[in-house]
Amino acid sequence: MLVISLILFSVLSYMMYYRYFPVRTKQWSSLEVTSRHVVVDVRDYQDSSKEDYDNIIAIPCGYIGRHSHDIPNGPIVVMGSNLIECNVGVRQLKRLGFQVKGYIIVESDKKCKEYLSLG
Repeated sequence: MLVISLILFSVLSYMMYYRYFPVRTKQWSSLEVTSRHVVVDVRDYQDSSKEDYDNIIAIPCGYIGRHSHDIPNGPIVVMGSNLIECNVGVRQLKRLGFQVKGYIIVESDKKCKEYLSLG
């Protein structure tokens, strides 16, 4: 019984760490993102933008592992609607070997074109 309790506690602790413990990446403002950065929008498809930007890719957190080959090399900035979404996205991308520079938290109803000026 003690072993099962320890295993259950370990799994729950890891899940809490993975979602809620802050990542070692700084939060950026929209003004810091330039055209040389690759922005990965990890919001749901309903919330993400489908604009015509070459360096903004909409891949929700659940699909990052499956579609990681679509992400170009370069400094990555993760865009999410809350801190949990950004934490999970940053952790997944770093685990896959990408160079994540930071994250941006935007309101879920804002489009990338309204928020970022990539010029």
